[in-house]
Amino acid sequence: MNETEPEQESLTTRLLDSVTRILPEVEAPKERVPLKKMLMWSGLILSLYLILGEIQIYGLNQSAKDYFSFFSVVLASRSGTLITLGIGPVVTAGIFMQLFQGAEIFHFDLASHEGRAQFQGAQKLLAIFLCFFEAVVYVLVGAFGYYNTGVQIFLILQIGFGAVMVVLLDEVVTKWGFGSGISLFIAGGVAKDIIWKMFSTEVSAAHGGELVGAIPSFIKSLIAGHPVWMRSQLPDIVQVFFTVVIFLVVIYFEMLWVDVPLSLGRFRGTRGGYPVKFIYTSVIPVIFTMSVFSIYEFFAKSVLSRFDIGFLGTFDTAGHAAGGIIYYITPPRGILQLMSDPVRAVVYLVIVMIFCSFFAMLWADITGINAKMMAQKIQGAGMQVAGFQRDIRVIEDVLNRYIPQITILGGITVGLLAALSNFTNALGTGTGILLA
Repeated sequence: MNETEPEQESLTTRLLDSVTRILPEVEAPKERVPLKKMLMWSGLILSLYLILGEIQIYGLNQSAKDYFSFFSVVLASRSGTLITLGIGPVVTAGIFMQLFQGAEIFHFDLASHEGRAQFQGAQKLLAIFLCFFEAVVYVLVGAFGYYNTGVQIFLILQIGFGAVMVVLLDEVVTKWGFGSGISLFIAGGVAKDIIWKMFSTEVSAAHGGELVGAIPSFIKSLIAGHPVWMRSQLPDIVQVFFTVVIFLVVIYFEMLWVDVPLSLGRFRGTRGGYPVKFIYTSVIPVIFTMSVFSIYEFFAKSVLSRFDIGFLGTFDTAGHAAGGIIYYITPPRGILQLMSDPVRAVVYLVIVMIFCSFFAMLWADITGINAKMMAQKIQGAGMQVAGFQRDIRVIEDVLNRYIPQITILGGITVGLLAALSNFTNALGTGTGILLA
């Protein structure tokens, strides 16, 4: 048994190396990339991504393009274009690889360069597979309408290859730009949406020739002597105010942390603190929660189109939630909707906080940032709890006083921020601002 396991592992490794070798790859820089070049690459890739979001899929019915609009913020996507899937395949592949690694279904030695390269290659292979798999699912379930087989294949290829381009653009940013493409695309998409709604001078024929941008429209009404603070279907100055407030609140909570007192084992007089961020799992719980809600909405729409099952969810002519379970996992947008149905808002708020706290704990366990794993890392770094002997059990016991509670409170907080931000109908949506 012991003799065959290395052979199987070696065979799997060789097979993975053979497959990943033929995948398209962005060459890593051989030396440190200068700041100016990093800015250039990040700006160029973001511009290309936004351009892909303007290229419509050929052969798609116009009436079907907004069917997946609820995915747009979380996945930085734009339905009906080449970035219909957005960062979905990249994020999903990353989550699955973390799950596989954490559950030891596959084992990669992430401490070595070769192991990290194999892990990244496997993740890219999975992401490319998901590009076409998700495209097949989207088209075959009728998300964009129903077509004959030839048109379906054509749509799948366009959506799949568009998603593969996003995978490669993300790799360029990771190797040559700032951070990751995932962060850049989300922030860029949200910023574009906010800037357009704040400063656009386009005239909306559907709303009596009013200006789309909140600030130009408010200035125009102010000059006319009748300042308009709130508008029903177009951005207004109140939304601009809430957008700024939410940004400041999110930044404040992002800067909070708790110091766990530690000291260097070799130098007893040297003390310091191990910082544990209050938003310990970042915005991952919100991404998971909104993804679950989005998948459920897609499921409810698919079932409703085939069967008359209203308790799952009903929708009005514009595709907005009107009843059933989906009504209570969709936030009321704006102060007026909030006041008209406060029960819906409370139910939505409670559900979001419960889901976010659950996903925060789950993510901490999966990714190895729980108290037990962090105690091993601190022990390996030669540190110990100040005033105690160097014992991993002591470190774990002390971390258990901080990390589980902070993980849950951080998850509840990001859920609370996302929900309250959505209630204000802030520009770019509350979830979008939080992710950005």
